[in-house]
Amino acid sequence: MSKRLQNKVALLAGAGPSMGRATAWLFAQEGARVAVAARRETQLQETTLRIIADGGDASNVVGDVSVRADADRIVESVVERYGRIDVLYSAAGGFFAPDRDFASLDEASWKSAVGNTIDSLYNLAKAVQPVMKQQGGGAIVSVAASDSVRLEGNAAYGAAKAGVIGLAQSLAREFYSDNIRVNTVASGLIRGPLGEGEIVPAAASLGRIGYPEDIAHAALFLACDESAWITGQMISVDGGVDVGARPLWEFERPSN
Repeated sequence: MSKRLQNKVALLAGAGPSMGRATAWLFAQEGARVAVAARRETQLQETTLRIIADGGDASNVVGDVSVRADADRIVESVVERYGRIDVLYSAAGGFFAPDRDFASLDEASWKSAVGNTIDSLYNLAKAVQPVMKQQGGGAIVSVAASDSVRLEGNAAYGAAKAGVIGLAQSLAREFYSDNIRVNTVASGLIRGPLGEGEIVPAAASLGRIGYPEDIAHAALFLACDESAWITGQMISVDGGVDVGARPLWEFERPSN
């Protein structure tokens, strides 16, 4: 049985040490040649060295994808190295701070959250669309947050993540004719540590905390050809919180 991303090239932007790293390792495990991009080189090296040690093909590019020139440079460097980009995983952002109310939210914090989150997807989509169009298609997987997490996270965080969902849906409409699928993983609270060794699904139980592997496997499905007829969709990976099956903080606690 062939691997699910065999012969594909995946660019993962905003690939931090948790969900992004799990996704990069899983993509490589499933046969992809992987390029990871983020602002800090140390965490990128930790991700790529593991892939290379396991016999995979990985590279890293340091840059800030909320800056258009950096996003263009990152995409160009990946195409120069690998010749194509089949999958874009866009997860830049952050700023989850449940204890921050609107009264304490200054303009700089607002602009930082919204700019780093929404601008990153905008810049990457601008850079990668012509590449994917020329090669006949591709898949973009954006990472946002579930409804409950957006509401809990503070106004800037919620607006930024909601903006990612809206932008991804608009891109799905516009990129349809180029055979470029655009979908979103809406993450619940991820508080579990990333495991060692092969990336495998977390425990088959709803009654637990969320793990980076949960997001990685959802992203893999949306990146691979199994979802070839799916675009413009959002998958909430939150253990049932958004449908009222349990409270948001039943197993997780906010970190200070």
